[in-house]
Amino acid sequence: MKTIFKRDFEKIFNMSPNRWLQQQRLKEAHYLIGEKHLKPSEVYLEVGFESLPHFSYAFKQLFGKTPSSML
Repeated sequence: MKTIFKRDFEKIFNMSPNRWLQQQRLKEAHYLIGEKHLKPSEVYLEVGFESLPHFSYAFKQLFGKTPSSML
């Protein structure tokens, strides 16, 4: 059974809270790599990912390119 928060959140944002949070973390990573010129290996832990391969996979799913291709 979904909580009221989760149900209302999904209505407003069209995605689960976990998915929304992951997208926000990836957007921050995109900024850090693209604008601050940090390496993906410097960014993935800072934005809350536990492994570089998972970070790279999720990044590519959202942005259509790998984090290292932005360097």
